[in-house]
Amino acid sequence: MRGSRIVGSVLLAALSLSIGGAAWAERRSSPALAILRVAMEKEKDGAALAKALAELDAVIAKQPKDPDALYARGWVLSHLGRSDQAVAAYDQAFEIDKTQATASYNAGVVLAETGRQKEALMRFDRALAADPKLIDAAYNAGQGYYNVKDFAKAAERWETASRLAPDDFDVAKKLVQTYVALGKDAEAAKARARVFALKKAARDPKLVSMKSYVYDQFDLGAHHIYAYESFDTSGDLGYVYKFVVTYQDKPLGSVNLETSAVIREQGAPFILGMDKPGRHTSFPGKTWKNQPPYKVIKAEATKAIEANF
Repeated sequence: MRGSRIVGSVLLAALSLSIGGAAWAERRSSPALAILRVAMEKEKDGAALAKALAELDAVIAKQPKDPDALYARGWVLSHLGRSDQAVAAYDQAFEIDKTQATASYNAGVVLAETGRQKEALMRFDRALAADPKLIDAAYNAGQGYYNVKDFAKAAERWETASRLAPDDFDVAKKLVQTYVALGKDAEAAKARARVFALKKAARDPKLVSMKSYVYDQFDLGAHHIYAYESFDTSGDLGYVYKFVVTYQDKPLGSVNLETSAVIREQGAPFILGMDKPGRHTSFPGKTWKNQPPYKVIKAEATKAIEANF
C-alpha cells in the first residue's frame, strides 16, 4: 500500500476534492468536523478518542444521515482499533454522500490493513470512480490487484496514477514490475527508462541515496523472490540484478548477476553469484561477455534458487 495512508490528517484538503461551493463552506464549521479536528490533534490519546467518539455518537443521534459525522466516526474508530465498525461508518458516509470518495478510500485502507484484500479493492475502485483524481485510491488499487496477481488491472490502475502524477517515482517503479509480470517488454523498457530518469533528476535525499529498486517479484514454491536492479554497478562488486530469496518475509540470501573491475579485466564482465549468510560464491561457467537479457538471467537465477534454497 501507498503507506496504507488513511486520509484524515489532511481532511480538509481531501474533502475539498469532492465538496465544493456553498455546501463545503457550510460543512467546514460543522460540529462533526470540529470534533474530528480535535481528535486528530490527539490521535495517540485513547481517552481523547473515546471522548470524540461519544460526542460524534451524540451528533449522529440527532442527525443519523450526517455524512461528515459518519466519516469522522470512521476515522476515530479506525484509530481505536475497531476496524469493522470503522469500515461500516465509512461505508455509511459514502452511501449517503457519493461525493465523499475519501470515505470509501479510507474503508479500503482499513480492510487492506486487516488482510481483506478483495473487499479493500472494491472500496478503492469505488473511491476512484467517485473521484478520478484520487491518486492514492488508484495506487492502492494497483497494489491490491498486483497482490492477487491480476496484473492487467494493476497496470490499468497504476497507469491512471501515472497520468495523475507523472513524476511519482513509486508509481513509475510499480509500472515496471507490472509490465514485466505481463510480459510486455516494450512497455517495461519504457517504464524502466522513466524510473532511471526520475532517479537521475531526484532532489529528495531518500531517492538520491537509493541504490536499487524492485524490478520484478515472483513466487518460487514457498519462497517469494524480489528482483532488485541497481542504479550503479561501477564499484568493485556491483549487482546488476539481485534476486533476494525470502521465506515468510525473512530474507535467506540472494542469487545475483554481478560485475566487478576484476572480471571486467578478465574479459567476462558478468557472472552469476550467490550470497548466503557469511558466504559469497560464484557459479562456474555462468559468465557472459555482454549483459544478457533479464529473461535469461531470471531463468538462470530460478534454477540456482531451486537448487540452493
